[in-house]
Amino acid sequence: MRVAYVCADPGVPVFGTKGSSVHVQEIVRAWRRAGAYVTVYCTRAGAERPADLADLAIVELPPRPVDLEKPGSGVARERAIGEAAAALAEAVVRDGCDVVYERYSLFSDALAVAVERLRVPSALEVNAPLIEEQQRYRQLFDVSLAEAVLRRNALAADAVAAVSDPVVRWVEHRAPGAKTLLAPNGVNTERIGPRPRSRRHAHRLTVAFVGTLKPWHGVPALLTAVALANAETGAGAGAGEAWTVRIIGDGPGRKDLERAAAGLGVEAEFTGAVPPDAVPGLLHGCDAAAAPYPQPVPGRDNYFSPLKVYEYLAAGMPVVATAVGQIPSIVEDGRTGLLVPPGDASAFAAALRRLGADAALRERLGTLARAAAVGLYSWDGVLSRITAALPLRQEVA
Repeated sequence: MRVAYVCADPGVPVFGTKGSSVHVQEIVRAWRRAGAYVTVYCTRAGAERPADLADLAIVELPPRPVDLEKPGSGVARERAIGEAAAALAEAVVRDGCDVVYERYSLFSDALAVAVERLRVPSALEVNAPLIEEQQRYRQLFDVSLAEAVLRRNALAADAVAAVSDPVVRWVEHRAPGAKTLLAPNGVNTERIGPRPRSRRHAHRLTVAFVGTLKPWHGVPALLTAVALANAETGAGAGAGEAWTVRIIGDGPGRKDLERAAAGLGVEAEFTGAVPPDAVPGLLHGCDAAAAPYPQPVPGRDNYFSPLKVYEYLAAGMPVVATAVGQIPSIVEDGRTGLLVPPGDASAFAAALRRLGADAALRERLGTLARAAAVGLYSWDGVLSRITAALPLRQEVA
């Protein structure tokens, strides 16, 4: 079975360090484990190609350059992305395939174009409500084009796989009649093995965070919680050990976070962006992992399916997370991690103090977290949910 995987988003390098890049690679691996021959059609290949994907066929067609200093450059850039997506669709049609699988990108209707001409099964993967996300955090110039492209692609697909219930609802609102299904993210438990159980006992413990340093990940709240937890350390029996922070990732908020850590007196290591294969080792050097998502904004759904949380589980880390969005369905409070209310730094600090005071609790939560990742959250399972909705021929299903 020949699968054409399309990613027209120039902000998602196929071989990169972002969570979106990891997602692309893992779905490709799942297709290959299922016996498919995969060709990736993209606008940005990236430079961090893992060894096991060294033989992956790539067709890279970047958007034409746009002078961002010229008036109207925003509209021109969006149209350039659409033109690149059209070129990717032509390449898919030229090469032929048995299945088209596209990661939803603004301004790309490559799936619709390709399946109209090839008449093959297709799936559109939707990871976020990109139209609103672009309007809220960046700039979206041609809203009507973005809306039309989404409708065309979603209605052409045999399955629209959304990572969360809010994303399912968003697609159904934007493209009534689309054949949606829920397909939360997963984790590669071979790439991310369990944390060694011989961690040395130290007077300072480390809590890890993995992700891009942007406001919606709540890292400032983590730093505040660590400062509060440490302020109570030594205040009495069972107060626990002091915590440091390891922040794995990079982004526009890094400088502000470095200043915040210094101001709070929190010892914080910023690793910067690292290849996906480096993440397990960095996690294994820590004692817990955090997903400190903030209080939801009224009227906005928490639409994410957090890759970091699945990776924490796979690494056998005791997880401290805020109970927002999909997280309570992934982390079982008191069994695979500790859940706290969003926006409550004191509660987060109390959870850290509890872990710091109880090595046996850290060990038990980590062991059960790893078991949950292995038993429930494989990428093969994610892909199986999607392919089950496709009209594949029996001999290639």
